[in-house]
Amino acid sequence: MSLPVPQAQAQPLPAPLVASTLRESDARVAAIAYRLARMGKALCPETHPLTGMLFHHLAEYGLADRALMIERYALNRGPGILTVLADTPAARAGLKAGDVLLTIGGQPLTSGAVIAAEAKRTVWRKRVEAEEARLEAALRQGPVPLKVLRAGQSIEVTLDSEPGCYGKVRLARSTQVNAFASGSTVIMTTAMLDFLKSDDEVAVVLGHELSHNILKHPDLLDDQGVPRKGIFRGIGKNASRVWKTEEEADRFGIRLVWRAGYDVNAAIPFWRRYLGRYDALPQIFRTHPSLSVRERITREEIAALAQAAPTP
Repeated sequence: MSLPVPQAQAQPLPAPLVASTLRESDARVAAIAYRLARMGKALCPETHPLTGMLFHHLAEYGLADRALMIERYALNRGPGILTVLADTPAARAGLKAGDVLLTIGGQPLTSGAVIAAEAKRTVWRKRVEAEEARLEAALRQGPVPLKVLRAGQSIEVTLDSEPGCYGKVRLARSTQVNAFASGSTVIMTTAMLDFLKSDDEVAVVLGHELSHNILKHPDLLDDQGVPRKGIFRGIGKNASRVWKTEEEADRFGIRLVWRAGYDVNAAIPFWRRYLGRYDALPQIFRTHPSLSVRERITREEIAALAQAAPTP
């Protein structure tokens, strides 16, 4: 029997349609994340400027593919726009998938070729994120003039933003069925996307991982000395600290999913399928809640939402 889904007085906005994209799967994830971030802003402790676009960078491609990425998308020049969602600030600014960002407020960005020359993934990933953070910092001050490269021609546009939860996501090509929060980005693998049966399930997974970043769990655990990987993450106080953040993300994520108008009833069937197939560790070695605990958390949150006053 399905649990009751609380309904808001005002109908939630639909997920933005895709204005332009280079890859449909990336656009699907971006649209769901954008809807979660935009509709959930009243829940979040702070807001961030949302634009409705995703970037891709030369450094993210393997060495064998980079020549093609330069020829096709000029990613050696700067960050490329991978997806633009319709009815978002990026679309209203006239930006399109395939554009390459050259300057922000008249200041040039680091070329993609320079960043891709970094051999260490940890180094080039930080530089990539720093370039995107420059745009977010500028948008906090108001609309930003941009210069972009389109079909070999330089054009100028003005980009605005709208407030929402921190909602940065990236789809990674991988056979691992996984999604995780790095503190700056939520990464979902293509194998996880294939595993999920509906947009509601995608929203459940993204809502959980976005919650980690919104609540700054990675930074909190770093400050507490909890390693991000390895056996010591699941031992003693480290395990209990991680477990607490997982419960918080489960609860907050359900609220994000509900606020965005997705079906929160999708959560329990997803956890049953996913944990039943991919989580065989005994509870003593697990830093995440067990299936029975996750079912209880989900039911508690849905019941609390059903009893709450309607949200605007």
